[in-house]
Amino acid sequence: MDLDLQTYSIGGDSAVNRIAGFVESVKTTGRSHNRIMIVEVFGRYAGHTVFRGGAAADADCILIPEICVDFDVVYAHMKQVYMRRIRESDTSTGTYVIVVTEGLHDSEGARTSDESVAADAFGHKKLGGSGKYVRECLMKRIKVDPDMKRLFKEQGLFIEGMNEMPDIRESTPKYLIRSGTTSALDSNYGRDLGAGAVVLLTNDISGVTVTEVNDGTVRFASINSMIKQRHVNDQMITFYESLGICFGRKPEPYRESWQEITGKPWSYL
Repeated sequence: MDLDLQTYSIGGDSAVNRIAGFVESVKTTGRSHNRIMIVEVFGRYAGHTVFRGGAAADADCILIPEICVDFDVVYAHMKQVYMRRIRESDTSTGTYVIVVTEGLHDSEGARTSDESVAADAFGHKKLGGSGKYVRECLMKRIKVDPDMKRLFKEQGLFIEGMNEMPDIRESTPKYLIRSGTTSALDSNYGRDLGAGAVVLLTNDISGVTVTEVNDGTVRFASINSMIKQRHVNDQMITFYESLGICFGRKPEPYRESWQEITGKPWSYL
């Protein structure tokens, strides 16, 4: 379901939908209280679910393991977007939403982790705490930025000692992302692959992984060729940077590319 070890893993669509729904939900309290909202979700060394879930929910900033985060860049983007929204709102309300992976690391290479939790049976260190880390990094900057207090005074939001600058809150849905109803795509895809595996076994084909059932044809590949670490493609990151999403670095130019499909395109329907 992390989408990091095969071209598609059953559960990926369900997880992405859960992330998107959760991020959309926190926007409500973000706007009502003029808060900066941070949502920390799973994603150890590959950021596919964070990337797609955040993009689907129209998050302002998506921090994934593939990018070393420069918090000066994040803060500058946050400040620009947040202040514009407050000023353009008839009610002086606005929010800024960040979706961050548990496997975050900054521009100095430091990776956040929960030091109190022991490694698992495979020796993997428990990751987490990135939402808190992002909040602390942004709070350090917002506290010394006179423009934020000036904004609140200008918009009639300033209350000395109570509401002097935007509040930053982090939320960690944890296993709620891995729970709940399976999406229709995952249910259908899982049934196809399960039935396809039976077809292969009854024809003495084993040691492979089913990739899809297309027009009744069961397609498969060797397990070794399929199971390997896959990361978010940098060209896709630059594509979304051109759409205004911050990834914690100075936006890199998108290299425009296009291709006409001459054969039959893949379709799940």
